[in-house]
Amino acid sequence: MKKTLLLIFSAMLLASCGETPKPSKEKIHYDESIDEILAVHDEVMPKMGELSSLIEKTETKIDTTIDGKRFKVVNQELKDAHDFMMTWMKDFGEKFPNALKDTTYASEEYKKREPLLKEEKEEVREMKDRVNSSIKSAEKLLTQTDK
Repeated sequence: MKKTLLLIFSAMLLASCGETPKPSKEKIHYDESIDEILAVHDEVMPKMGELSSLIEKTETKIDTTIDGKRFKVVNQELKDAHDFMMTWMKDFGEKFPNALKDTTYASEEYKKREPLLKEEKEEVREMKDRVNSSIKSAEKLLTQTDK
């Protein structure tokens, strides 16, 4: 009897110490989505200094000439990209206040958030594209007019 109890207890102990429970598919998908969004943000964020610098450089070249008018357009694109990034970061923090925490959502809660995650992925990609294209346009114009 003692051996049987000892054997059962040992089996239960081994079973409880074995595998840790795997997170639900929703939890994995949620984390992957947040990680993907934050990765795009982390890629673009270091460019904010360059963006600000280009805003200053193009601002000094705005005048009534044809090139000056082109600088005005490029300068506005840079400012719009900067504002878009700032607004996106604020909105993201409000929509996903626990994004940097290890938060588990029940399936029902995840399903409510899934459309927001899809929207956020699209918005962060748009933000990245706007920042990159405005930088590229400004650098191209600066190079063309320096010749």
